[in-house]
Amino acid sequence: MRQPGEDAQRELEQHALRNVRGLVDRMENDQEAMRASQRKFIGVIGVALVIAVLAVVVVVNRGASTPRSVEIPPPKAGQLMPEAPRAPQ
Repeated sequence: MRQPGEDAQRELEQHALRNVRGLVDRMENDQEAMRASQRKFIGVIGVALVIAVLAVVVVVNRGASTPRSVEIPPPKAGQLMPEAPRAPQ
């Protein structure tokens, strides 16, 4: 038969174990919440990057779609025209 001191000791040990288990559960929940918030953050960053890349593509393509011409005025009287560079042979 157990003595009263042993029962009290066993109760204290069980209470301490329950406290530790509660702390472990709380830490696991906090870590899971942190992982979930990190996944959301990474998702938001990914979406922002996709939007930024699409915006850059649209801006670059919009500028390329309008042909630009450069007008070269005819030479003035007495002005010499420089020769065009020739391809190496």
